Amino acid sequence: MRRLGLSALLLLALTGCGGSSGPTAQAVVDDFAAAGLAVPDVRDNTPQNCGSLGCTQLITTEALTVVQFDDSAAAQRYADAFADNAHLDGPIVLQYAAARTPEDQRPGYEARLREFLTAQG
Repeated sequence: MRRLGLSALLLLALTGCGGSSGPTAQAVVDDFAAAGLAVPDVRDNTPQNCGSLGCTQLITTEALTVVQFDDSAAAQRYADAFADNAHLDGPIVLQYAAARTPEDQRPGYEARLREFLTAQG
C-alpha cells in the first residue's frame, strides 16, 4: 500500500497537479535565448516577489521581466498596473519597466512569446 501512495505522489508531481499548468516564465526566457533574443543576467526572483504579487514564477533579466500567473485574470490585473510597460499573453506578462526595455525591442519579444505559446498548444 505504501508503494501505491508513493507512486500516486510521483504521478501528481509529474503531471503538475496542484500547481500551474502551461509554460513557465523560465521556459519563456529559455525560448527567448534559443531564438537569439537578448536575456542577459537571468535571475529567478520568484521567492522574493511572487508571495506579494500573487504570481507563480518571476524571472528577471537585464532586458525584461517575465511573470507567470496561474490564470489570465491575475495576469491581466498585474499587466494593467504597468499600462504601456507590460505585454499580456494568457497567463504570461512581459514587464518592461524594471529593465527599461527600449520600445523598438519589445515587438520581437512579444512576437516570440506568441509563437512559443501557440507551439505549446
